[in-house]
Amino acid sequence: MNSDVLAEIREALASGDEGLLCERLSAVLPADLADVVKRLGEEDRGAILRTLADDAAGALLLELGERDAVAMVRLLHPERARRILGDMAPDEAADLLRDLPDEAADALLAGMDAEDAEEVRELLEYPENTAGGRMATEFMPVSPEKRVSEVIEDLRAHPPAPEVAYYLYACDEAGRLAGVVSLRDLIVAAPEARIAEIMTRDVIRVGVDADQREAAELVARYSLLALPVVDAQERMLGVITAGAVLEVLEEEATEEILHVSSGAEEQRERPKSAPQVRLRRATIAMGAGLVAAAMLAAYRQTFQVRIDYLLFIPLVLVVSEVVTGQVMASIRGAIRRDPAPASLGRAVGREILSTALVAAAAGGLLAWLLGDWQQLQPTGTVLGAAVFLVGVAAGVVGGGLPILSLALRHDPSAVSGSVTAAVANTLSLATYLWVVVTIG
Repeated sequence: MNSDVLAEIREALASGDEGLLCERLSAVLPADLADVVKRLGEEDRGAILRTLADDAAGALLLELGERDAVAMVRLLHPERARRILGDMAPDEAADLLRDLPDEAADALLAGMDAEDAEEVRELLEYPENTAGGRMATEFMPVSPEKRVSEVIEDLRAHPPAPEVAYYLYACDEAGRLAGVVSLRDLIVAAPEARIAEIMTRDVIRVGVDADQREAAELVARYSLLALPVVDAQERMLGVITAGAVLEVLEEEATEEILHVSSGAEEQRERPKSAPQVRLRRATIAMGAGLVAAAMLAAYRQTFQVRIDYLLFIPLVLVVSEVVTGQVMASIRGAIRRDPAPASLGRAVGREILSTALVAAAAGGLLAWLLGDWQQLQPTGTVLGAAVFLVGVAAGVVGGGLPILSLALRHDPSAVSGSVTAAVANTLSLATYLWVVVTIG
């Protein structure tokens, strides 16, 4: 943000000159004004809202984050807040109301025009992270039987909003999507041609309940300026604009940064109770260590006879931790991309196959090194088989815990890496000991 803009607006606020403040505010774009407002106190924010016209105040509210938008709406008189919402497009009003407490949102809806309020309520029924939650209900439907000249006359008489003025959507009498026509194709077509003759029938579309990420990927893949949203009967409900897609991508990028951050898990939990979180993890890790010690004690006689097996326990634990970390990161990424069971099933299948292949190669290499190189064929065979099975077991733990967390409706990225490693190491050690006793 330009610091000069902030200084000029603060100067106008301090002067108490409403005319000067109005002049300064009119020269600032809503996105830049939102940055200014975030740096002002409640009294100055109220003065800005009183100075702005309703449409400018609405544009400002849409640029603010959730917390700041809620604080600004609370500064408005209820009647003016309803008026501002009524002037917004339904999808914009729904986006703003989602950020408000339920009682405040219901009170504002009750004072709006009945038809507008009903349209906003319908949009609020869709989860925010779905195509329905992201769509704008304003679009340009047209009959396939209309002539190009008639459609152009209609557009001149009723100009569309800029953000949806890219495509016309051919719909039948039941509202089902039949085709799409770009404005360019409309302009260059012969005036007497019918829409059905120039429209594209194979329309890229998305279901209203689809995840917002799927919609964003379709827009990016096919370089669309808007994406039609349909219901189960293929009736067109709205469009997802390029601006909405940018918002989705920005949110997803922010989530990715938080998820890959090494300290993200601790940062999320620290405000709750850092000592309790650390104590819980330390207890789990210590419990796993005691279990491991008990297993070693149970197999003490075996290691007294074959001390060489004891020497490779650190190798087994390293394999376990590496595999667990890699598989867990991959499955977390798959969950963020598409948490649908079918998609996760394919991701798990790929991880199991790749883990098994790598573990088999590592086990075979170890068996060859100890067998042909060091002349320890029996030990090499046992350790090769153990490394293969340990790799598979660690992969199951690394992939299974994030999926279990998702099934229990917890954040898979919040699964502790240290706890996962402790569980994987204990299972891997048990697997190694079983192999040593069984075929060693």
